[in-house]
Amino acid sequence: MLDADIWVKGNRMNRKFESGKAYIPSPTVSQAVISGSYAFISGQISYDAGTGEYVKDGIAGQTRRVLGNIQGILRDMGRTLQDIVYFDITLSSMELFGEMDRAYAEFFPFTCPPARKTVASEIWGGMDIEISAIVSMTD
Repeated sequence: MLDADIWVKGNRMNRKFESGKAYIPSPTVSQAVISGSYAFISGQISYDAGTGEYVKDGIAGQTRRVLGNIQGILRDMGRTLQDIVYFDITLSSMELFGEMDRAYAEFFPFTCPPARKTVASEIWGGMDIEISAIVSMTD
């Protein structure tokens, strides 16, 4: 079975998921895909869904905005930050790591934060941070 929002391969059904609360990368990339017990959120950048504008307000501000946007996606999925099992973070420079990490820590005061990989690379639109996530969909 194949259509725009659901596709099945063998015993696995994948479902495209979109929230109006965050950045949708492009028509060729799903904002998120739910597959089995996990959801995969595509790379999010500092985007204001209310204005439709990209916001470059320093790494701490961008980190907070991206994580806030991810929270919006999670709410629409019926999940929370505690359901995230893995983050893939790209910074424009590893020199931004310390400030990003301090802003990131504000969102994860609990004792078992998600696993995480952080690398540096060029990011679309000259942004300083992009975050992808894997979310557990089980209770």
